[in-house]
Amino acid sequence: MIISPPLAQSIVEETEKIISRNINFMDGEGKIIASTDPNRIGHFHGGAYTVLQRHQSLVIEEDDELEGTRKGINLPVFLHDQIIGVIGITGAPEEIKQMGEVIQKMTEILVKEAYLDEQLELEDRAKEAFIDEWIDGKWENDKLFASRGWILGINVHIPRVAVILDMIGMNDLIYEKLSSYQADVKGELEIQRFRRDILQEIQSRFPPNSQHVIIPTGSTRYTLLLSVNDQVPESNRKRKIQFRLEQIQQAIESTYPFTMAAGIGRMYNTPREISKSVQESEKALLHSRKQSNLFFYDQLGIESFLYDLSPEVRLDFVERILPLERVEKKDQLIQTLETFYKANGSIQKASSELFIHKNTLQYRLKKISELTGYDPRNYEDAVLLQVALAFYKSNPA
Repeated sequence: MIISPPLAQSIVEETEKIISRNINFMDGEGKIIASTDPNRIGHFHGGAYTVLQRHQSLVIEEDDELEGTRKGINLPVFLHDQIIGVIGITGAPEEIKQMGEVIQKMTEILVKEAYLDEQLELEDRAKEAFIDEWIDGKWENDKLFASRGWILGINVHIPRVAVILDMIGMNDLIYEKLSSYQADVKGELEIQRFRRDILQEIQSRFPPNSQHVIIPTGSTRYTLLLSVNDQVPESNRKRKIQFRLEQIQQAIESTYPFTMAAGIGRMYNTPREISKSVQESEKALLHSRKQSNLFFYDQLGIESFLYDLSPEVRLDFVERILPLERVEKKDQLIQTLETFYKANGSIQKASSELFIHKNTLQYRLKKISELTGYDPRNYEDAVLLQVALAFYKSNPA
C-alpha cells in the first residue's frame, strides 16, 4: 500500500492532537509527504531513509545530523510485515522516546484502517463494474462471467427481479448542499456520504448476507437485483417485494424531503435475461414517477411499448389522430375521452364521473368525432384514440 499525502497529513494532525509535538510522515523514498510544519513538506529526510534501509527506529540527537533532519525520533511504519513509511516526532529525544512506540502503534492502526477502507472501496468498485456488465448483458464467456460473480460473492444463476428506485427531488437537495460549501471539495464528500446513507437505508431492509444485489446507478437512482423464489406463486412473490419496497419508501420519505418511485421488472432465471428485467423496470419507473409510487411492469398496458418510440414519433401520431392542440376547451375534451374509456364506454358511468348530464357527454363525444374524424364509440376508432391518448399523456405537444 502506498500512503497518499492526504492520508499521511490526517495521521500527523491526529497525532499532534495527542502529544502536541511537530510530526512528519515520510514515504518509502524518505521524502516528507506530510507534516505539521508545512515548510518541511517535499524535502528529503536522511533519518527516514536510514530507517527504511535498517527497518528499525532511529534517534536524531542534533538538528541536521543527517540531511533534512531535526532532533527527535523516527520510527518505521509496518503493514503486513512490510515497511511502508516512517513517522517522525520532533523534540528532545529524552522527552519523546517513551511515547515513540505508542505513536508507532497508533500510526500502524490508522494505516491498517485506511487499508481496509481502501480494500472495501475497491471491492465495491469491482462489484459495480461487474453489475454494470451484467445489466448490459454483453459479456462473452458465460463460465468466466459466473466465476467472476462467485469471487465477488454473487450467484448469477438464481432467479431475480430487477427494481429501480428513483429519489424524486433528491437532486434539488444535493444542489442546496453543494451551494452551501461554495466549491469546497468537502461538499462533494458530504454528497457521497449522503448517497451512502441512503444506500445503507435500502440495504438495511433486506436480510444481511443475502443474495440481493443493490448498487447506486446515477445521481438519484439505485438498482436492485432481488433474488426470488420461483417456486412460490407470483402473487405471493409480488406482495413480498411490494412490502419491502413500501418499507423503504416510508423510511426514505419520513427522513428526507423528497419522494421515492419504483419500477419493478419481471422475474427471469438466467444471467443474460436480467437485462430484460432491468429494461422493464425502467419502463415501469417512467410510469411510477408521475405519482411517486411503486409500479410493476406487467401492470403496464400501451405504456409497455410506448417509450420504445421516440418523442417525435409519438407527437406525430397524436397530431394526426388527436389534433386538439388549438381547439378551445382542449383539456375538457381530453378529460372526457379519458374518463369515457376508463368507464369502459359506459355513458352512464362516465357522465356520473364527470358530474355532467348524459346528453352533455354525448355532445362532447360527437364534438371529438367531428374534430378528429374518429368516433370514440366505434371500436376500431377507439383503439386509435386510446393509443393517441396514451401518447399525448406521455409526450404532450
